Amino acid sequence: MVTQDQNLITSHYMVREISFHEHQPTIAQMRRDAFGSGLNHAIDEFDAAAHHFAFFNEAREITALIRLLRSDEVPKLELQCESCALDLAWPSSGLIMETSRGCGRKGASDMPLMHLSRAVGNYARQHKAAHIVSKTARTLLPFYQAMGFRIFGKPFYSDWFDDKARQDPSIPIIYDFAPLPEEEVLVW
Repeated sequence: MVTQDQNLITSHYMVREISFHEHQPTIAQMRRDAFGSGLNHAIDEFDAAAHHFAFFNEAREITALIRLLRSDEVPKLELQCESCALDLAWPSSGLIMETSRGCGRKGASDMPLMHLSRAVGNYARQHKAAHIVSKTARTLLPFYQAMGFRIFGKPFYSDWFDDKARQDPSIPIIYDFAPLPEEEVLVW
């Protein structure tokens, strides 16, 4: 069950962590609507272990979703399982969170995916993540770079999306949180 303190308020709209099992049909349908035939599976082996966040509009309808995996909760992140991206240079320490499957209803106003991105970034900071990783299409790369993400590997064709048919490979991206300053210790 999701508690009130898990709600992340942004403006007069709300982002909240939702139960995958309770919302599986909605999650699957929104992904099919957003990605169409470009998504190989609407639900995959990572979903049951993932954190799912939803953006609710004023009418309390879900208008956007995003999934988050934590390296301290799953044996491997989705990106670590991509058969064509095995040579990625992963960070050697710190908690890594991976976002994926971000999608919104067509015609949704008020930039729900932007609100979700901000809420997931806040969640990652609150849980002391060192890095957020994801993959993106070339068209969205400037958006992620403006938020501070950088490319951390070669483009590849995804096992979970039909990148080859579109001739648009996935680009692995990473955001590195600045390390927190160490406490000063005075020695006498």
